[in-house]
Parts: sequence; C-alpha cells; structure tokens
Amino acid sequence: MPPTVVHAALGVILAAAVLGPAFDRRTAVVAALAGAAPDLDAVIGLLAVPGGLPVPESTHGAVLHSVFLPGLAAFAVYVDARRGRRFRGRYGSAGVRLAWVAVLVYAVVGIGLDLFNIAAANPLWPLHDMFYGIIGQIQFTNQELFVQTYVRFDVDGHAVYVGQQGDTGSRFLRSPFNPTRGPDGDVERTFAVVDSGWQLLVLASAPAIGWTAARSGVPAAVTAGDAADGTDADASAPATEEGPAPTDD
Repeated sequence: MPPTVVHAALGVILAAAVLGPAFDRRTAVVAALAGAAPDLDAVIGLLAVPGGLPVPESTHGAVLHSVFLPGLAAFAVYVDARRGRRFRGRYGSAGVRLAWVAVLVYAVVGIGLDLFNIAAANPLWPLHDMFYGIIGQIQFTNQELFVQTYVRFDVDGHAVYVGQQGDTGSRFLRSPFNPTRGPDGDVERTFAVVDSGWQLLVLASAPAIGWTAARSGVPAAVTAGDAADGTDADASAPATEEGPAPTDD
C-alpha cells in the first residue's frame, strides 16, 4: 500500500489534470486531503480494544476504502445539483466543481491506488467483506496471442479469482498506528514517505504540475512579469477610439 503522502501527491496531480487553469491552492489542499483520507481507517482499528467499540481490528483498507462512500457523496452532489441546489447556492459553481473533484480523487486515488496493488483494499465492505489486490498483466505473444492474468478460473471453471486476499478476519494490513494484531507493546512504528522510485517521482512532480496547471490560463504578458514598467496587461492594451462626446444643443 503506497504511503499516505503519495496518495496526497497523486490527488493533487489528478485534480490539476482535471481542472487546468481552475486549479488553485484551495483545490490542492482539498485534493490532497481527499487522496489521503481513506488511509485514516487505520486509526479506527485502535478502537477495537477490550471494552471498546464493536469494530474489527483489521479496519485498515476496509472501512474508508469502501466504494460506497464516494458513491453516496457523488449521489448527494448530483441530487443537490438537479433539485435542491443548496450546495451551489452556498458555495457557487466553483464549490460544486471542487466537490466533484474531491469525489473523483477519493475514489480513484484514495481507493483505486490501494485496490490495484498487492497490499489490497476491501472495496465492498461491509456488504461484501473481502480484500482484493487486483494485479496482473496484459500481453500479446506470438504463441498465445492475447494473455491476461487479472481474472483467472479454476480447473472446472466454477471459481473466479480476481485478487481475493481474504476478509477482515483473516487479512490484516499493517499501519503505523496498528502494526500488529492485538497488543503491540514496543513494536517499531514506521511512517513511510516513499517506498520506491515511482513514488518519489510522483511526490516530486505534484508541486510542479499543480503550479503549471494553475498558471496555464494566465495571459503571456502577465506570466512574463506583468510588464516591465509595472503596469498590468489591461493597461498595455490598445485604446479604442471614441468619437467626441455629444453636446447639448
């Protein structure tokens, strides 16, 4: 499972790609939070202690990684836009656009990045308690032509394998907050920043991509320095000719 900061950085990149010139610092913050939010279900597992809340200890990758959460959020935004329009009336079109981006980032980056990963996620929890790690290959060969390993069948064709990794009772995802099942005592807690080269590339690219997207809609004269004489772009525009002011007879 990629570190949380990588989720946040990729959320910024996705938001910048979707919004282009409409991307700004507020959007960057919301996108980063939306990308990182699902990993907070690691904290919920801390509540599964004797006398605590009746939640499974293996909540990481399950509770906030459920696709029902962004699905319900998308439905609420859609219904409000079609009928109530309270959200638009309070936050305007920019607020609605930001809400859609947050939902997209949560689903694609927050959940998808873990689901299509060997660490797995539990996307249909609690209706269907099963972790999935959808990993595989798609190839074209000179002997078998098309080959894919994402979906596999058993010998009799009855069972379908798409990366099932077990349920919350048998599958446990470690986290800095809950590194082991049960009492962890003095177990080392590691807060990872990056685990591989591609993650470092994503983390380093996010600020540059966000800045480029935000500046992509700025006129060239302004981007170059708002004109050397300190005047703005409007001041350098050619003046229009107007006829003499009408006089009263």
